[in-house]
Amino acid sequence: MSDWGPTTRVRAVVTLAGGATYPGHLHLLDGKHAPGLPETPLEMLNRPEGFFALTLGDGAAFLVAKSQVAMIVCEWPPEDATELDLEGRRIRLQVQLAGGEEVVGETVAILPRRHARALDYLNSVAPFFQLNADGGVRLINQAHVQVVRPLD
Repeated sequence: MSDWGPTTRVRAVVTLAGGATYPGHLHLLDGKHAPGLPETPLEMLNRPEGFFALTLGDGAAFLVAKSQVAMIVCEWPPEDATELDLEGRRIRLQVQLAGGEEVVGETVAILPRRHARALDYLNSVAPFFQLNADGGVRLINQAHVQVVRPLD
């Protein structure tokens, strides 16, 4: 048995606020929703704990401070997963991070109709939000966002 307990490993590249990048694997708790179903990377990032584990290619583990993460690009959902059919308003956003990087992608906002603007979504989410963009899922820390431009 490993020191990690039962987890699902997800390939990811973590970009810190200072620009350093670390490719490796995130560890998601198994059985979060039901036996055999792990939590999502977004759920892991929005848990109240201040750190998460990232296993590097050589097996070394980093404990990463969530507050220092600007963005994570990960392979999610796994290829063998069934896609969830979320109902909600799809919102396209252009996000500029404090380091200058720009990301364009789409998110699904589950909000009351009269409060379904991009601004309402950004003000209602936890510290990290998800954008589905070319090249994979982007998990973005609001604390490292300079500006967001709604594209709808």
